[in-house]
Amino acid sequence: MTASVETMIARAEALADERGLALTPLRRQVYELVLKAHKPIGAYDLIDAMEPQRGTRVLPTTVYRALDFLVENGLVHRIESKNAFVACCDAGKPHESQFLICDECGATLEIQGREVASSLSASPPAHGFQVRHQVVELSGLCSDCQKKHRAQQHGA
Repeated sequence: MTASVETMIARAEALADERGLALTPLRRQVYELVLKAHKPIGAYDLIDAMEPQRGTRVLPTTVYRALDFLVENGLVHRIESKNAFVACCDAGKPHESQFLICDECGATLEIQGREVASSLSASPPAHGFQVRHQVVELSGLCSDCQKKHRAQQHGA
């Protein structure tokens, strides 16, 4: 994600105003923490991060409701394989995404690809299956972790 946290929050606030949504202080705080994580973050990690700022422990249901709002409105994505959340690279705009997830460092890159999504959705109807939600997650090693592995192999 190349935009700053402040820019992304401003976009989210503008989107909320445009759609008549309530980006409450709690929802904004959760969104900001997801943005600052720069990789998938779980609800309980968010709760732990919120506690020092709020002075009290936030209930898991409260955080999950905020996350549901952010997902429903296209601000974050749920990374199914990690039960965690990552900020959307094109917040508020409908699009199909796939995720590249590094097994080692956890870095997650959202790539948009309507062609991949269309291709995957083409075959289920022939089998009488209706797709409601599509998640494509590819796991492997990011370029930085690949470089570290090569350096270790050459140094050993």
